[in-house]
Amino acid sequence: MKKHHLILLFLMAGILGILLKQTYDIKQTESQVQTQLNLLRNAIQKSPSHTTSRNVDRTTRRQSSSLDPSAILARLNVDPSSADFRQQMTDFADDFENLITGAPLSKLKELCTLIEKDFPLDQEKNKMARKVWIAILGEASQSDPTWAFKKLEHATSTVHAPITEALDTVKHWSTIQNNTMGSSYAVALDQWLNQMQSAGKIQADHPLVAALRAEIATSQANTPAAIKHISQLPHSQQQQAAAKFLATTATAMERQQAIQEFSHTLQPQNFTMLASRLAEQQGFDQARDTLTSTTLPPEKFNLAAVGIAAADIGPETAKRAEWLVANLRSDDGSALKEFAGKWTHGNYADAAAWINKMPKGQQRDAALAGFIPAATTIDAATAIDWALTVSDPVLRRQLYQETHATWQAIDAQRANEYKQHHQLDHEAANARTP
Repeated sequence: MKKHHLILLFLMAGILGILLKQTYDIKQTESQVQTQLNLLRNAIQKSPSHTTSRNVDRTTRRQSSSLDPSAILARLNVDPSSADFRQQMTDFADDFENLITGAPLSKLKELCTLIEKDFPLDQEKNKMARKVWIAILGEASQSDPTWAFKKLEHATSTVHAPITEALDTVKHWSTIQNNTMGSSYAVALDQWLNQMQSAGKIQADHPLVAALRAEIATSQANTPAAIKHISQLPHSQQQQAAAKFLATTATAMERQQAIQEFSHTLQPQNFTMLASRLAEQQGFDQARDTLTSTTLPPEKFNLAAVGIAAADIGPETAKRAEWLVANLRSDDGSALKEFAGKWTHGNYADAAAWINKMPKGQQRDAALAGFIPAATTIDAATAIDWALTVSDPVLRRQLYQETHATWQAIDAQRANEYKQHHQLDHEAANARTP
């Protein structure tokens, strides 16, 4: 499902919710409330996200010749007390996206002017018309972003809407763009943000501002600015934004620079995931070459190497595991532990076969530390058997006890019965952490 379908779906649900509330204010009977709820459900089921034949491909935007601004205005002026009010609003919800998507800019501007004239945006009773107006601005922003942002700025001042609401609207608009927003849109958005910040209406460190600034910098291939703004995002959003930026890099040097910079700003888990995305975008060989050309410190290099080797778990993972083991830049076992865990979740049997071929020692123990917890959820008995093969007695006892405890929480009887016949050896049982 494309993002713009979700946006318009939520918009239509909001519009119908407002209109149905107006009906409820006129006729407050229990049966009519239930009818209104059913109408909203039906409208959602009939939306583009549920009917593939109505989907609109924004990469090949069609020109709508059926948009009649006066007709749209008439449909917004429906009397809520009319007998066919609900049906008319359902039809409007079904038609709205197809009517405005790809419509000539002149028609969209004409429709906005008519709505402003007949439905003053500062009046609460016109909240539904204001939502329709904003959706039309979002469509127009694809052709004339400067005009759309000026309109939005005026409306924000007139309606005195919370600035978060305006930022959220602009964020929705930006998702209508293809993978990277166009240059004219980025320039207009940047100017609008600057004006709002100069007026003291928004703060530079607002998460939505950082997200929009990151998208602008990404579209302009401005690596320092993109990394700066991506680092200001909530951690849950950083990896996706960084991957989007990486996808815009044109040369190996640019990717190397980006990886180098992101290693300083992203959380370890996000940095590993970013390396995986690089491998998915560029392929293992190019991602490996990009990583080996960096001057990352050992711990950062290892994190990225794990992400690259564990991307797209499949037949090639065994060869990538060999590369990983041969190229780790420190003896810290955390990298092999994480890699083994990822591989086990992706393909338990292949991960087990790989570990089975490893010689006993520190690297095998590190791999087992990642393999065994993941394997416990698949086959706890076998996981206990694997735990008993760990070389280090302290780690052997730890993994054995953790595996048994996890299994015991699921099936105490079987876990205890198995433990009786697969006892921890004396050395491990009496081992103490240094």
